[in-house]
Amino acid sequence: MSKEIKHICIITDAYPTPDDPKNPFIDQLVVAFTDKDIKCTVINPVSVTKKIVRKSVLRPKQWSKKTSRNTIQIYSPRYVTFSSKKFGFINTNIFNLKLFQYSCIRTLRKLNIKFDAIYGHFIFPSGISASTISKKFDIPAFFAYGENTNYTIDYLGKKRTRELLENISGVISVSTANKETLVEQNIVSEEKIKVFPNSINNKLFYKRDKDKMREKYGLPKDAFIVAFVGRFVEVKGANRLARAIEKVGTKKIKSIFIGFGNVRPNCDGILFEGKQPHDKIPELLSAADVFVLPTLAEGCCNSIIEAMACGLPIISSNRSFNDDILDETCSLRIDPTNIDEIATAIEKVYEDDELRRKLSEGSLEKSKSLNIEERAENIIRFIEGKL
Repeated sequence: MSKEIKHICIITDAYPTPDDPKNPFIDQLVVAFTDKDIKCTVINPVSVTKKIVRKSVLRPKQWSKKTSRNTIQIYSPRYVTFSSKKFGFINTNIFNLKLFQYSCIRTLRKLNIKFDAIYGHFIFPSGISASTISKKFDIPAFFAYGENTNYTIDYLGKKRTRELLENISGVISVSTANKETLVEQNIVSEEKIKVFPNSINNKLFYKRDKDKMREKYGLPKDAFIVAFVGRFVEVKGANRLARAIEKVGTKKIKSIFIGFGNVRPNCDGILFEGKQPHDKIPELLSAADVFVLPTLAEGCCNSIIEAMACGLPIISSNRSFNDDILDETCSLRIDPTNIDEIATAIEKVYEDDELRRKLSEGSLEKSKSLNIEERAENIIRFIEGKL
C-alpha cells in the first residue's frame, strides 16, 4: 500500500508574487495541491546579486498565500550568485548550484519539518537540489522536467547531470519528447518517468462571448483576429507570424500579440502588442478567431492549452514537443520556420468557416482533459506510488 502525501516541499528558483507575477504555472499547480488538502511549503531562494544588478525589490523572506481552502507558506532565503561562466574545468554554475542548495538546506533545518516528499521545479537548480536534499534528509525527491532545451544537460555534461540526480525517486515530464530526451541520454531510468502534459486553470481559461469581449476591448467586430501569446524572441516566432500575416495580404486580418521581448512583431493591422495581466489573457483570446504560435522549442506549451480552452483553432509547430496536446481535431501543424506554410494555414482557417468551427470544437473537447485539478491529482498519485 502506497504512503499518502500530507505535506510536500516545493523547491523553485521562481515563484510569482503580486508585484512579480512571472512563472504563474508552478503556482497554479501548488494551489491545486493545496486545495486537495495537501499542506504545501515552498522554498524559493532569491539571488541577492541579481536583485542588485537589476535594481529590483527583494521579496519578503517569508510570506503566505491563501487559496480557496488552505494557505501556502513561502520562504525566500537569500543567496549570492556568480555569472554563468566556464574557465577550463571550473564551472561557475556549480558554485551557484551549491549556494542555492545551501540556502534550501538552511531553511529546512530552521523549519525542522519531516516532509513526505520534495518536488523540484525543473532540473537546474531545483531538481538537482531536491536530489541532494533527499540524500541529506532522507526524503523522497521528485522533479518536473519542463525545459524546452537540453541546456542543463549540455552545460553540466550527461555524466555529471546523471550523478547529481541519482537520488531522484521519480520525474514528472511535461511531454513524451522530454521523457525520450532523459531516457536516450541516460539521465534517469525510464521506469522513474511519467508524462503529465501541462494543463490550465479552467476556472480562469474558458470561452467567453466573442462579441462582448471585442466590445470590452474596443476591437473591430468584423475583423478576423489572429492571437499570439509568448515572449517576443526568435524561438517563439512572433516575427515569423507577422511576416506570414503580411504574406496573406488581406486587410480583414488583424492581430493581437501578447508578450514582451526584443524580437517584436512588425506587420499592418496589429490591434494590441505588449504585456497583459494573466486574468485578462483569456478575455483577449476569446475575442480572437485563431491562435498561432510558430514555436521552435517547448517543453509543453501552456499558451497553446490556454488558447484551446478558450475555443480557438490552433496553428503551431509540427515538432514532437506538441504531439501530446495537438492533433488533427484541433490544429493545423506547420513547419515553424516556413513563412509560406504559416501563411497558408492562416488563410485556410480564415476562408473555411466549417474548418474553423470543427477545430474550435476540437480544442474545447481536447482542453477538458488538460485541467490543473486532474493533473495535480495524477501527479500526487504518481508520487505516492513511488514512496
